Amino acid sequence: MLSALLVRRTGFNMAIWKTLVSTLSGEHPSKPTKTDGRTLKPDDFRNPQRMKEGYIWSEGMIMPRPCTIRDMSPLTAQIVLWQEDIKPHLLARPLKLYSSADKKEADCVVASSDGNVLSLRFLGAFKAPTRRYP
Repeated sequence: MLSALLVRRTGFNMAIWKTLVSTLSGEHPSKPTKTDGRTLKPDDFRNPQRMKEGYIWSEGMIMPRPCTIRDMSPLTAQIVLWQEDIKPHLLARPLKLYSSADKKEADCVVASSDGNVLSLRFLGAFKAPTRRYP
């Protein structure tokens, strides 16, 4: 008998709680929640989607060079150059990194390099491009 009374009270308390929350949030209690969307699978989390296509360019280069932006934070980025024929003195100057996904560019300098992998340090925020990129 006591367990039946607790079950009834818990159900009643949950109904009051749901009504109170829906009233304060301004949502209708019968409105579907956000959990009704697509169910996620483990495959959705296995491959991080952080690699982006981009271009690197400096004043001495004839044309922008394609690269893959491996990892990007607000202050740094790590890129992989697709071509290794860029002269080292061109990389010693300030560069511009263009992100094709965001369609914006940022001024940067090379912090370190290891073969065709460059670590860049940003000198400012991303902004609208100053030139056309392929």
